[in-house]
Amino acid sequence: MVCRVLVVISLLLSLVSCEKEQDKVEDGVSLELAKERKANIGGVTYKLYFSIPADRSEAIMAESTIFFELFDLIPVILDFKEAKENILAVTSSDGRKIPYTFKNEHIIIHPEHLKKGRNELVIQFKAGESSLNRSDDMLYTLLVPDRCRTLMPCFDQPDIKARFKLTLKVPSRWRAVANGEPVRTEYFNDYKLYEFEETKPLSTYLFAFTVGRFSYLERYVGGRWIGIYHRETDTSKINASIPVIAREVSHALDWMEHYTGIRYPFDVYNVVAIPDFQYGGMEHPGAVYYRASTMFLDRNADLTAWMKRSDVIAHETAHMWFGDYVTMRWFNDVWLKEVFAGFMSDKIMTQLYPEVNHRLNFFLNHYEPALRTDRTRGTHPILQELDNLKDAGTLYGDIIYHKAPIVMRMLEREISERRLQVGLQRYLRRWSYSNADWDELIKLLESTTGQDLQAWNEIWIKESGAPVIEFQKNGIVMTDESGKNRVWPQAVAVFWDYMGLKRTLIPLRDSLTPFRYGASVVLPDGDVMGYGCFLPTDFSIRFLDDELGNLNDPLYRAVAWQALYEGVLHKKVKGEFFLKLCIKHLPQEKNNLVVNRTLSFLRIIYSTYLDEGSRQLIQDDLERFCINMVNNKAEGKNKKSYFNTLLSICSSPKSCSYLSSVLKGEQDLPEDVTINEHDKISIAFNLVLRDTNVYEDMKAYIMKTVKNKDLLDRFEYVYPSLSGDKHVRDSVFNALLVRENRVNEVWVEECLRWLNHPRRRMEAEGYVPKLLGALQEIQQTGDIFFPGSWLSAGLTGHTSKNVYTMVNSFLEKHSNYPQNLKLKILSNSDHLRRLHSEEENKDRLK
Repeated sequence: MVCRVLVVISLLLSLVSCEKEQDKVEDGVSLELAKERKANIGGVTYKLYFSIPADRSEAIMAESTIFFELFDLIPVILDFKEAKENILAVTSSDGRKIPYTFKNEHIIIHPEHLKKGRNELVIQFKAGESSLNRSDDMLYTLLVPDRCRTLMPCFDQPDIKARFKLTLKVPSRWRAVANGEPVRTEYFNDYKLYEFEETKPLSTYLFAFTVGRFSYLERYVGGRWIGIYHRETDTSKINASIPVIAREVSHALDWMEHYTGIRYPFDVYNVVAIPDFQYGGMEHPGAVYYRASTMFLDRNADLTAWMKRSDVIAHETAHMWFGDYVTMRWFNDVWLKEVFAGFMSDKIMTQLYPEVNHRLNFFLNHYEPALRTDRTRGTHPILQELDNLKDAGTLYGDIIYHKAPIVMRMLEREISERRLQVGLQRYLRRWSYSNADWDELIKLLESTTGQDLQAWNEIWIKESGAPVIEFQKNGIVMTDESGKNRVWPQAVAVFWDYMGLKRTLIPLRDSLTPFRYGASVVLPDGDVMGYGCFLPTDFSIRFLDDELGNLNDPLYRAVAWQALYEGVLHKKVKGEFFLKLCIKHLPQEKNNLVVNRTLSFLRIIYSTYLDEGSRQLIQDDLERFCINMVNNKAEGKNKKSYFNTLLSICSSPKSCSYLSSVLKGEQDLPEDVTINEHDKISIAFNLVLRDTNVYEDMKAYIMKTVKNKDLLDRFEYVYPSLSGDKHVRDSVFNALLVRENRVNEVWVEECLRWLNHPRRRMEAEGYVPKLLGALQEIQQTGDIFFPGSWLSAGLTGHTSKNVYTMVNSFLEKHSNYPQNLKLKILSNSDHLRRLHSEEENKDRLK
């Protein structure tokens, strides 16, 4: 009798527990759910099978056997962001059907069907496809940060690591690559089976596989095999690029092993080069994704392109240790894996390019990209808050990728390079194949160094924004534009002029730092010791007008251009003056990195910060300058940079005729300027934008002369956005609002940029309210960088006060808008604020 009572009580308690669990289950993966699961679930393994048909309209049938340890007998909640109809069966290992509840994107298994200790669930399902990038002859998963649950039932949180054992059924002519090494391949008439080795413990966002028509090459370098999957068709690019890719992967692996003292922690390294990949790269162990156009370069590619490829290889390879081997506990610390991947890649590049000025490279890679967000009202701290994993994608951006490495370099100077290395080695050994957060690392670094790092941590990691730093007659003024009166402690290397340049290292510890030579400052921080928006002085503007080209260090010249650009943004330097300085000083500039950054400033100022009258006055001079630099004055690979700038700014019939003759091979170009198929499409797009009468002829020419199928698919998708018929362009824009038409986000972004190009900005203003209105759905259905790309592509081309008013009205109307998305709107519309906020304030005072 007592036993029966205990059983009834146990069942009642179980039912109450189930009801409580179901009550708190919400869409996504809440922090509360994640903490409870981590405390109660361990030892997870997924044994997976996916049957992938050649016809992309057919469903992908799948089965997952999930093994896990259950510490307490409470409901088990699996994540699955798909329709309940996609769940075909849930059974035990012996085939017994297991009842479940499906609620708010979760499968809930009740305790009476579980046991303490080892459990096994078998789930048959139709794979979700929202994170399967699926085309006619290719498919690749992309599951960061919380997309694994859109593919299959799982515990989708970074601190429940699991082993994955994968089998794939694919069409017979396709190849497959995944995290594990293939251990068996069986061939049949119209399909084949790949079985992959079980992986080391991985977070769910790192699970990956790619199938499709790929070529495969492998190279043995440095005592290891590097596999390369690609779809490139240009033989010259293949022959030039494959050896370099393999060599640089091997170099990055060797460097990381030496720095960390830990051998490569996974079994295989394959490069997967994907056309129009959404990111630069993605660090899946065993199947590292890269954007194909970054990896496969022309023989005449410039130094910037070479270093961009090397940097992304180094970055993704560093992730094997920082992110994959040791992973953040929760995605609020996503910056933690990114900062060390970027930090290590900068060090790897130093060895790979000994002839390059790496202080210059670090400055160009990080300072302007960081300030691009940090100088706006849409900035945020490096360490952000996150209550639900479904919002994790909104955390990504320039702050974690670019400000964080700057701050980490400051920390390294503070505690010493050797002590940081020792601390990071301890960190990797302590949490190998596991998870750690920033607080644990900072405490470990404090114990390693004996230093109190909390004040540094508070202002640089947990606070947002960048100071504006100005040099006045008797002192250095640090301004917090947020109005909080904060001070960012740092040191700056001031260069000032008195019968020649003098350098003085000055610590800034207050909002006003005395400096008696403030009026004669030339470079506010020539050695790039500090961080902020450094504004030029009146003296420095006059000095640089005469002497910029004579500064002997390319870093100093880059710092000078940056300060002048800040001057344009803060209305201390006129845009037309900046462009005239470019025409005056760039012909003497030989450094490719400085040339490319300065030309990027030129293009932004030309399209955004000049009024129409000023633009027309300087137009002919700019076009002649670019053509002259291409044909005569520019050195070697710099010529292509000027050609691309001409492509961006061209307006006159003469320059358009020049570009048309280049496209058709009728114009002789210097040997260093190679026009590939990608370039042909870019030229065609720009020429049609300027003269829609050539729309049909240009389409016929590209379809006839371009052979690469992936490029032609992109061309056909994007081309209607350049139509001269506004009804066609409107239909393209409206189509982009439909989720099913946004499968390739890179193509979507390109369409938006052409639709909202400065030449079409007046006709495109009506798109802006819909563009903003779609943002929440974009965030929910797109990949991590897509919300920012969507806004950038849709807003960058606009400069009118009308659009500025539209943005402000949207934010005022949606006062409870998600904060992270609001910040993205503010950062991507900051140019509108700079153009019109003073005018708006004047109107309010009237």
